[in-house]
Amino acid sequence: MPTIRGKPKEQISYKCPHDLFQKINTLIDQGKYASRNDLITEALRLFFENRNHIPHDAIKDWLISDEGEKWMKDLIRDVLNED
Repeated sequence: MPTIRGKPKEQISYKCPHDLFQKINTLIDQGKYASRNDLITEALRLFFENRNHIPHDAIKDWLISDEGEKWMKDLIRDVLNED
C-alpha cells in the first residue's frame, strides 16, 4: 500500500463528470494543486470536516429564501461564464 506523508493510501476508481474534470485540470494548470489526487483529497477532507456543521434543514431553508435563490442564480451565471 503506498504512503504519502506517512499515511497509508488506498486506491479508488472514480469517473468524473467532464465539466468537473476540466475544472480540476484548470486548477492544476494554474499551479493551485500539484495533482488530481491532491485536489480530490483536499475536497474530501473539507467535505468530511464540514458536513455536520450546518443542519440540512437550515441549508434547504436558506436556499429557498430570496437571498439563497439570488445566490444560486449568481453561482449558475458565474459557472456558465467560466466555460
